[in-house]
Amino acid sequence: MDFLEESAVPFQQQVPAKVKNIHQRLVSHVSVDARLQINILRLAEEHPADVVLTLLRCAPTCDRAAAMMWRTIGSSGPAVEKVLPTLLCVMEDWPLTRMCTSDGDNEDVFALAATLVIWVIVQVPECHKAMILYSSRLFVALLFHVVATTQLMPPEEVDNFWRACQEEHRLPSKPNRFAVQAMKALLSRLRCDHVVMAMECKRGWDMMLCADTQHYAVGLLAR
Repeated sequence: MDFLEESAVPFQQQVPAKVKNIHQRLVSHVSVDARLQINILRLAEEHPADVVLTLLRCAPTCDRAAAMMWRTIGSSGPAVEKVLPTLLCVMEDWPLTRMCTSDGDNEDVFALAATLVIWVIVQVPECHKAMILYSSRLFVALLFHVVATTQLMPPEEVDNFWRACQEEHRLPSKPNRFAVQAMKALLSRLRCDHVVMAMECKRGWDMMLCADTQHYAVGLLAR
């Protein structure tokens, strides 16, 4: 890290390399130490787009090291508020998005990878305020993922990607079912458990996963 800071390369262009360096170091760690935590939060607050896109590229299935980094970001309200807009941009550009980092990398990123990150972050209690701030966009993005992965057959590469995510985190076999799971987690974080239960009682979540009953289920959720 010190070597990178002394490099002749402009600091902004060093950010992706720093993020990859931290991720690689955490592969052999069981937790994030104080110094790494400071570095992660500093980078997330000052260079959120580079942090988000680099992590989504180097760890698209959100491996254990990446999950520790995302949870660290989730533990800081200011850091979460900074990274959420980029995560939302990726989620809203289904199924792949191409955004450039400061080092010139414009490799495609899966929208579902960002949804997986939201699911990881939303389980961190400290993210509550940021989730409220972006709740409407997050909810619509998750709803779109449910609809898109139910009514449209995902491309083979998306299917293969999701299979890897499923194995990494023991997730549902279908991405639409996971999007519903993430939506329920968001509602719980927003303290709307009564909505989750009301949908459960009327089998609304199950109906949302079927193209024939999805329109009714969305109306039920809206009411």
